[in-house]
Amino acid sequence: MGAKKQNFLQGALILSAAAIIVKIIGAVYKIPLMNIIGGEGFGYYNTAYTIFTPLYTIATAGIPVAVARMVSECMTLGRYRDVRRIFQISMTCFLITGTLGSLVMLFGSKFLAGSVCGNPGAFLSVIVLSPAVFFLCMTSAYRGYYQGLRNMYPTAVSQVIEAVVKVVIGLALTIIVTKLGLSEYAETGKFLGIDLGISAAGLSEESVIAPIAAAAAIAGVMISTMVGMLYMMISYRIKGDGISQPELYDAPEATSRKKLLKNLVTIAVPVCLATLSTNITNLIDLVSLMNRMEYAIRLDHFTILEMYNGLFPEGLELEGIPNYLYGVYSGMPVTLFNLVPAIAITFGTAALPNVAAAWTSHNRHRIKSSIDTVLRLTTLIAIPAGIGLSVMSNEVLTLLYPLRLNEVAIAAPLLRVMGITVIFVCTCASCHSILQGIGKERLPLIFMLIGAAVKLIMNYIFVAVPSFNIQAAPYGSLVCYTLIMVMDIVAINHYGQIKINLYSTFLLPLFSGVLCGIGAKVFFVVFDIFLSEKLATVGGIGMAVVIYGISVLLTKGITKKDFLMIPKGEKIAKVLEKIHLLR
Repeated sequence: MGAKKQNFLQGALILSAAAIIVKIIGAVYKIPLMNIIGGEGFGYYNTAYTIFTPLYTIATAGIPVAVARMVSECMTLGRYRDVRRIFQISMTCFLITGTLGSLVMLFGSKFLAGSVCGNPGAFLSVIVLSPAVFFLCMTSAYRGYYQGLRNMYPTAVSQVIEAVVKVVIGLALTIIVTKLGLSEYAETGKFLGIDLGISAAGLSEESVIAPIAAAAAIAGVMISTMVGMLYMMISYRIKGDGISQPELYDAPEATSRKKLLKNLVTIAVPVCLATLSTNITNLIDLVSLMNRMEYAIRLDHFTILEMYNGLFPEGLELEGIPNYLYGVYSGMPVTLFNLVPAIAITFGTAALPNVAAAWTSHNRHRIKSSIDTVLRLTTLIAIPAGIGLSVMSNEVLTLLYPLRLNEVAIAAPLLRVMGITVIFVCTCASCHSILQGIGKERLPLIFMLIGAAVKLIMNYIFVAVPSFNIQAAPYGSLVCYTLIMVMDIVAINHYGQIKINLYSTFLLPLFSGVLCGIGAKVFFVVFDIFLSEKLATVGGIGMAVVIYGISVLLTKGITKKDFLMIPKGEKIAKVLEKIHLLR
């Protein structure tokens, strides 16, 4: 066969590297986007995107994972005709589910945005994004197929291409629509040739263009998914799948379509439910935050106006406050919050195959060692990053969003809590992978549903309190993921028949992380005396990284085994061993 293959670890690293790049590019996109469209626009943008995510997940229904698994098994057995037939079946499934998903999003846009989410102004963004369900479904068929062939490059490249196109096209469209629209509106009272008339009376210019600017940004997302699909189609047409005609001719007869489809669905449904559960907290925020904030405003809008005195845009009406606060929440702290897990989990991913191998061999010592390593690699990144976001929330937000200082004042207290939550989110993700590695794949789903129920109850009760409003949302997430992490650790200790080393896994990184946070704040205050605020922020963060690194090495919080789990780690370990900084 001529197809490029990678072993499990190489494939995981390729996809992990792509995931990090995509996350970073995504943050690069959302940061200037927030500066351009503000809290109102981002509220509409994120409403559409959060509606899209579960619809896309349901439409794909875990089929890429099922396809990858079935194709991999058939390739191992030399059943090449089955491999091709599985691909054909998955394409048909995705054609149907993708079309249905796009139609539901298109024709249900007003119902989903208004009745379900309580944000009717987002319906235009929902309409624009609706074709993306179809495009991504078709792309997923190719991605699952290539992953089953153990060729991760097409998937990784397509993800990066999508991210780059989203940034370039999305920002370009948003800037054009915003600049041209504002200029035209100021001169003629029209927006892109449309006479807004009485409907825009009393509203600020930003409020008038927010729904259309958000739709322009969403158009970048939609176009990027189309380009990603075209790349996969062209790549498959040019390079094929590496299965030769002689291999097909000599292969056993293909299994019936009915049996293959049944196997596909059997594998896909549990994966679909597990994937939905990981997105459930975002969905809960979407369907509960704005509705409960509307209730809080009806209950006592004076308290909310006094709490955010001078921070709301001029002309923002009472009914627009929930969308504005949700936009600030999802556009600033959530964007930064999502960056850390993508990076932290990657370091743990490289060690996860060891857990499954140790479990299969029934080697208790190796099981414990592998699990401790996975968790330690995760917390070594998550703890300092989370504490840093928490203590430097205002400074970091001001650095990234200099044009949105009113929104920064609202977002900083939210990020202060969410920074701590990051630690629990990253730990939960690694714990879930460990539980899957020891054959308890249903437990993460159960734990996520329990945590999500707690978050929904907290949102329902506390966000509706006028003096709390959106500020209560991060506390719901903190309690949710803390509870899930506790259940995860108890389950790992029980079913793995081990006892996680809490000292080396959590306490040592926590000690160094606290020093890191203190160092960041102290050096920021010192640098701020003779440097600009931006340079003081960068300098404080830089010094915090140095302090953390020194502390981890001096306390021997990282082991030689940990370094061996990361790329080029062996060379670093040898140097540190010579100066007695590794245990």
